[in-house]
Amino acid sequence: MMIGTFTFDGEARFPDNGEAGIRAFEELIGRKLAQVLWFITWDDGFPAKACQTVIDHGSIPQVTWEIFWPSINPNNADTRSTALDDVLAHKHDAYIDAFARDAAAYGKPVLIRFLHEFNGNWYIWGGVKNGGAAGGPQKVKAVWKYVVDRCRAAGAANVLWLWCPHGPTVDVPTDAWNDLENYYPGDDYVDWFGMDGYNWYPKDPRGGVRPFQDFDTAFKPLYDKLVALADKPIAIPEMASGEFTYGQITKADWIIDIFSRMKDCPALKMFSWFNINKELDWRVNSTPAVLAAFRKMMSDPYFESEYEDPRPAVAR
Repeated sequence: MMIGTFTFDGEARFPDNGEAGIRAFEELIGRKLAQVLWFITWDDGFPAKACQTVIDHGSIPQVTWEIFWPSINPNNADTRSTALDDVLAHKHDAYIDAFARDAAAYGKPVLIRFLHEFNGNWYIWGGVKNGGAAGGPQKVKAVWKYVVDRCRAAGAANVLWLWCPHGPTVDVPTDAWNDLENYYPGDDYVDWFGMDGYNWYPKDPRGGVRPFQDFDTAFKPLYDKLVALADKPIAIPEMASGEFTYGQITKADWIIDIFSRMKDCPALKMFSWFNINKELDWRVNSTPAVLAAFRKMMSDPYFESEYEDPRPAVAR
């Protein structure tokens, strides 16, 4: 399983400070990164410079492409957004095509995680906020296919499309309309599966009570569904825990357990730790004990520092 991160803390702030940010995180955990994750929006063009920095470092870039415009709505909180409808109405064709042409000109492999966590209730591109049971998943799926088709038509065959639902949580509706199958655009439109998951226990920043989430609750149910859905490599693009005590279990114990359990799931090929003090302190160095646990698990050679495409040759 390949080692990756989103790092936005202290000196380790990629892409803000370029390769120095990547190296700072590598020094922290004692391992080289196979993959580096960061976020852009539809205010941004294709990030060729940052991608090249990652490639030159010997890693692969994973770009989360968020369909919102912080120049208009900085908090990405507009529940009335018509973003998906506007895409299907061709209102963003010029932007999509320019992005795709620049991705094609860049030419090297890049993972793009688009419409991520679409099954949750929080993003303006999710099924909940685009009709719910009245066609939400179908609209999300249509936009995925529309954007992928336009990017491929522009020659961006180097883009690997990462389709990433969120794992079970109180914010993911369990109604039948929200089943993964309703969102799936088909094998030809997906190169990688992803699944995000966090342990928010005991409370979120707003004081809401949150259940304890271990591997079996945060990841395993979704892993089993993805394995049944199609034969694709699976990444965990976002994962972390805040500080907590659950009986005798702490965040350090959680890290040991999570990475140990990953080894029982052969389709898992890559992870990204969400290393930022944001809603909670998700960082691998939130305490010395946490950092020691993370470094211990990363010393296992099962976790690799070199990117290798795990897809069958016929799928490349």
